[in-house]
Amino acid sequence: MKRSNSIAKLLTYCAFGIMGLGVILFFAIILNQRFGAGVHGMTVLISSLITGVLFLGFAEVIHLLQGIYDHNTKHEDLEKDITYEKEVRKDSTIDPEDEREIRSFFKERNQKVGEIHPTDVPFIYIVEVEGRKRKVEAGGFELKILE
Repeated sequence: MKRSNSIAKLLTYCAFGIMGLGVILFFAIILNQRFGAGVHGMTVLISSLITGVLFLGFAEVIHLLQGIYDHNTKHEDLEKDITYEKEVRKDSTIDPEDEREIRSFFKERNQKVGEIHPTDVPFIYIVEVEGRKRKVEAGGFELKILE
């Protein structure tokens, strides 16, 4: 579900409006036939094009940020929607480094780790800790408990 951002659209329209207005003013100044009209016209044209490109850049940054937000929201919705039984993969193996990280994380907290089950999502594991199932994310800078 990709959402559009109205601010990014508005900035894009403003950018093309500024550039279009600059071109129109350029021709209006050039056709005036006064001394120095060419230099003045070029100044208006170049400044309107630069301003328009800056507006387009800001619109693109907002588009990219919206995409990142949409991606993170989708990932969070997937995490909330799955039960432990549906998540566990029987045919997958646990990365030894992730297993070591998980075991040392819970050992530091004086908790005993039972089984570690991989899921369909990379680096996400279901860990049985002292009889409770915990969903953890390994493979990053630090281990995160998701639930």
